[in-house]
Amino acid sequence: MFPVGYFGKSACGFGAVLRGIEMGYIPRPVHNVQIESDLVTGFFPVAVCAALPIQGVILLVGNDIAGGKVTPTLEVLDSPPSSTGPLATSPVFPACVLTRARARLHQQGDDGSEVSLTDSILMPMFSGGTELEEAEEPIAVQSVPDGETSGPSSPNVLPVTRGRLASAQREDPTLQRCFRRVVSDNGKASGEKVAFILDKDVLVRRWTPLPDTDADWNVVYQIVMPTVYRQHVLSVAHESKWSGHLGVTKTYQLVLKHFFWPGLKADVAKFCRSCHTCQVAGKPNQTISPAPLHRIPIIEEPFDRVLIDCVGPLPRTKSGNQYLLTIMCAETRFPEAIPLRNITAKMIVKSLTKFFSTFGLPRVIQSDQGTNFQSKIFKQVLATLNVKHAVSSAYHPESQGALERWHQTLKSMLRKYCLENGPNWDDGVPFVLFAAREAVQESLGFSPAQLVFGHTPRGPLKTLHDQFMSLKSSTAKNVLDYVRHFRERLHVANTLAKQALSGSQEVMKRHYDRSAVTRRFQPGDLVLALQPTPVSALSSKFTGPYAVRERISDTDYILNTPERRRKTRVCHINMLKLYQRRESDKSGSLDNPKPPLTVSPPRSAALIVTDAALPQACDDLRPRHPVQLGTTLPNSEAIAQLPSRLLHLPVEHRQGVIDLVETCRATGVFSDVPTTTTLVKHDIELTDPRPIKQHPYRANQAKRELMKGEVQYLLENGFAEPSSSSWSSPCIVEAKPDGSPRFITDFRKVNSVTVRDSYPLPRMEDCIDNLGNAKFVSKLDLLKGYWQVPLTDRAAVISAFVTPDHFAQYKVMAFGMCNAPATFQRLVNTVLAGVTNCNAYLDDLIVYTETWEEHLRILEQVFRRLAQANLTLNLAKCEFGKATVTYLGRQVGQGQVRPVEAKISAISGCPAPTTRKALRSFLGLAGYYRAFCRNFSTIAQPLTRLLSPKVEFVWSTDCQIAFGSLKALLCHAPVLTAPDFAKPFKLEVDASGVGAGAVLLQEDAEGIDHPICYFSRKFTKPQLNYSTIEKETLALLLALQHFEVYVRSSSLPIVVYTDHNPLVFLSRMYNHNQRLMRWALIVQDYHLEICHKKGSDNIVADALSRLQ
Repeated sequence: MFPVGYFGKSACGFGAVLRGIEMGYIPRPVHNVQIESDLVTGFFPVAVCAALPIQGVILLVGNDIAGGKVTPTLEVLDSPPSSTGPLATSPVFPACVLTRARARLHQQGDDGSEVSLTDSILMPMFSGGTELEEAEEPIAVQSVPDGETSGPSSPNVLPVTRGRLASAQREDPTLQRCFRRVVSDNGKASGEKVAFILDKDVLVRRWTPLPDTDADWNVVYQIVMPTVYRQHVLSVAHESKWSGHLGVTKTYQLVLKHFFWPGLKADVAKFCRSCHTCQVAGKPNQTISPAPLHRIPIIEEPFDRVLIDCVGPLPRTKSGNQYLLTIMCAETRFPEAIPLRNITAKMIVKSLTKFFSTFGLPRVIQSDQGTNFQSKIFKQVLATLNVKHAVSSAYHPESQGALERWHQTLKSMLRKYCLENGPNWDDGVPFVLFAAREAVQESLGFSPAQLVFGHTPRGPLKTLHDQFMSLKSSTAKNVLDYVRHFRERLHVANTLAKQALSGSQEVMKRHYDRSAVTRRFQPGDLVLALQPTPVSALSSKFTGPYAVRERISDTDYILNTPERRRKTRVCHINMLKLYQRRESDKSGSLDNPKPPLTVSPPRSAALIVTDAALPQACDDLRPRHPVQLGTTLPNSEAIAQLPSRLLHLPVEHRQGVIDLVETCRATGVFSDVPTTTTLVKHDIELTDPRPIKQHPYRANQAKRELMKGEVQYLLENGFAEPSSSSWSSPCIVEAKPDGSPRFITDFRKVNSVTVRDSYPLPRMEDCIDNLGNAKFVSKLDLLKGYWQVPLTDRAAVISAFVTPDHFAQYKVMAFGMCNAPATFQRLVNTVLAGVTNCNAYLDDLIVYTETWEEHLRILEQVFRRLAQANLTLNLAKCEFGKATVTYLGRQVGQGQVRPVEAKISAISGCPAPTTRKALRSFLGLAGYYRAFCRNFSTIAQPLTRLLSPKVEFVWSTDCQIAFGSLKALLCHAPVLTAPDFAKPFKLEVDASGVGAGAVLLQEDAEGIDHPICYFSRKFTKPQLNYSTIEKETLALLLALQHFEVYVRSSSLPIVVYTDHNPLVFLSRMYNHNQRLMRWALIVQDYHLEICHKKGSDNIVADALSRLQ
């Protein structure tokens, strides 16, 4: 135990009656004392004494604290001791520490007078921050030797006074934004759904879960917890016996009834996910995603690989048989079943010897991990016969899928035989085997007997057929002719069977892999192993965690299991899941507590190798953006993190940027909430003044609550106001990639009657031409740039929007207005007019210089201009003094301008075709530009030759050279050309059953379309289930996002060509499909003219959409 002082503020508020060695009783106060030893660690209620009667003993700890780790020593007495006196009834742990002041009290109370415990019982947990008037003198406690600790968690009560809680709240930087939102007027707070108030210096959050009800029972007062005490709150809410290890949502709701802090949902999710008990116990509705199916190699010769297993126990027959030894040829699926009385290793070896004497010795025998197959006798016999023994993974019957499936058929046939012929099932085994061997195997297309014997055995049906046809025995044949025909027939049958099996495996893999996810663990990773057969319903579902020792294959891993008899264990990946580790929480002192809830990733996280998106967690574990508190990383926090983001700069340069930001901070250019400029206002001029009124879209209760929160944020921050306009546009809400809500207003009908603003956006080439020679480049980003532009009174009325619960109108320029880019570009051009070495493309500003002094001077000038225009920067997205940055889709700086590789990655990364269909699609893509290659037919000749069905499809070296040459043709001039922003763009899009493809085009002087950039992407697993119109719309949306740096720069309309005619009416139809509606609102930001094009003419986009 480390030296710890005793203070009056650590009192628990109650006392304990202790029984001494001399059988006396003394009253002692109870205090929360920090204990750290090799038995237990944490804060525990301890009775405090001045001294203990045994020399050298300063602390007594019982098994109730030590968790049963103290084993008593057996002591034998001649006569049992007599026990006198009343029983101790204190519920506290029998640990004692005594102070001198308490010793004096003890001496005063030994005269037999009545014991009083009121000296320490009147100390509540939050006593207003005042210390005891008569604080006892602290004495140092001697330390015990240190050791690694792993004891139970601390109790549910922390020795924290109200004063210490308030002090911790004020010192916590994560709560500063909450303090700025404190409402001093209680009357104003009662009218808000969420309000922060101070209750005797303690920050409290007043929350009304049901805003339509003003009753007192609907109001929740939550203590805003500082960082240092959050770990304890989460532990009590989830891990204590009273909590029951509930899921994320229920734990979050439980904490929310009493406590709150920013990022509460994310902290709860991390805490629950890293809970060892929850991970080991598992949940019934959570399963491990299976790994992709691996094809079993096709064996060349019959009985080269044999599968064996045992079935039973079955009902005992008259012969005493209870078991079946099943044997199957892996290639021909020829089955054998041998009835046995027992399945000992000796009996198994004896039966296998008889079978091998008929069909020959195999090269490999595959079995499960049964004890009879793992015995020394069995291994010695196989070694003597020079037969390799392959063992399948534990609890993974799919390794012997053919034999396991045969067990099901065998049992079903025997059950039916017993219903008709009695319980002696072993008598029916020969008949059942004959029927199974004569039946055609679905995967092979032939019966096992045909593949082994070369002909169909004569059975009852064959006999009946010959009797009806009065057929006589066939004429005698020459032996050589019979052997030759037999070998040919057997060879053809086996070849066709292999082809059929390969096709069946391909179909099976395609169906199985729909829900499969490729996972990979590295040596050292911690994993949990599934227990497929738990002992009882209350036993754990997983064991571990275990460390991965070795990766045998893509599906099998060796685990270290030191606590088991076998120190290593082979497990299939479908039995494993990654273990989320939580850093060991070594509690510090209360005066300097350690930050709680630090969940670290594994040393080597599982590598997800898949081109399909993983399904989202079903418990909604992603932290949702709290709309009451604005952005996730405000400028006040970004300034505090600025030094860590400037580590690439020398110390003197780094300090210059920090000083500049601190100097300009007072001007408001780095405020947390977007400001409103006074230079321009956005106006909306209409072609038709008649108001357009639309009703709100219907939404479920969850999205409706999100809408209410978003609108409330707009109203509270002055971005919107209640409206009585005759205009109204509906709104929807969707999730951003980080899980936060995105509020979207459907301005499509308003945009259709809006006069377009012709103010041009700058040419991207002009913005980046001067950046190539710059040594220092800084990129600046405005904070919610559109919201910093106010609307005129007329535009505000037109911008009115409606939700199921609100009717308001914007006071600032909203996203989705068709002329918003032109207005914003006009603003930044006005603000930065005359500033050298500074370019602006919408809200992306860039400063570039060759010297550092000049760089700082221009940055200061830009900050001053922005402050004068009352504009705000988003410091979290700003980059200062970089050598190279990504700007407008290009890597600029260090004397060069490089295009992004994604421009041609759809072509350069195209794999070699493996089928004639894929090759035909690629040649169609390349042949579309054959006019740019004089000897196209000569270069493509090795590829076109493979299209003939008379030629075997073999990819040779000549084919690879031709394939590379055609890809180079498509990725370089004269086919690929640079964009000209004075000309309109053309966009060809298409969606196939597997992915989306697009190509951005422009006409040259001769009217020939040249590609500028290619795009190809496979659909994810959920997207594969979309309808055709959804896939086509998604292809358009993905293409626009991919080519955004080009299409955003043009003020001319983009002509979109698609072979799906309904897509032409996307902007004009009312979509009951919520997904199509969201996409249509996103597409409204672009000036598109969608035209239909026949599929036979849409060659390039069609080929790109089918690239695998």
